[in-house]
Amino acid sequence: MVREKIMIYQWSYSRLGCYERCPKQAEFKFIKKIKEPGSAAMDRGKNIHQLCEDYIRGNIDNIPKELSEFEEAFDSLKELYLYGHVICESDWAITKEWEKTGWFAEDTWGRAKVDAFVYEEGISNEARVIDFKTGRYQGNQEAHREQCEFYGSVALKRYPELESIVTEMWYLDHGKIDRYIYTPASIKVKQERIHARAMAMTTATEFPAKPSRFGCKWCHFGKENMCTEAIQ
Repeated sequence: MVREKIMIYQWSYSRLGCYERCPKQAEFKFIKKIKEPGSAAMDRGKNIHQLCEDYIRGNIDNIPKELSEFEEAFDSLKELYLYGHVICESDWAITKEWEKTGWFAEDTWGRAKVDAFVYEEGISNEARVIDFKTGRYQGNQEAHREQCEFYGSVALKRYPELESIVTEMWYLDHGKIDRYIYTPASIKVKQERIHARAMAMTTATEFPAKPSRFGCKWCHFGKENMCTEAIQ
């Protein structure tokens, strides 16, 4: 009898980060599908993301205090949305060839959720991907830059008529924006690097733990004694 391979077949940037930090944790989350308890920070992040979407769509008249540091920027998005130039909460899915596909299609390989996509189609040959961030700023910039590279790679493949893509991280709690600009030529090597990392994850058949004192301290599966290799 041939044993069926246990694998993670689809990836996203957050899934990839989890796998690279600890493959065993990824196995618990994405193969065994064991749910983790929520947290106040996660709930707050979801609520603020909903406020962003509601304000851009015009469902809220007055700017919420959580978005007040970016009032002018959100007002601009709100106006562009009225003209059909902003899409909120886009679900982008790609095949292994980075071609556009459905979120739940049989050939879906990678997924990206985009908070806001700004594209004045027919007017500009540049577009923007915006990700709204809550919580900590320091220490996350490198990972968020790589996330921007992923967004840029998908956007330029999805919209081949674009000459450039601007990716922005809006740190709502800090009044900061990190911005990166990519062209089809400049994104090529970055896309190849992300592709190789994602292939390593989606072809893996073994998921060893990477125990560390800091990582295991915050890991639900270690604290609940599901992972026998966790450092207590």
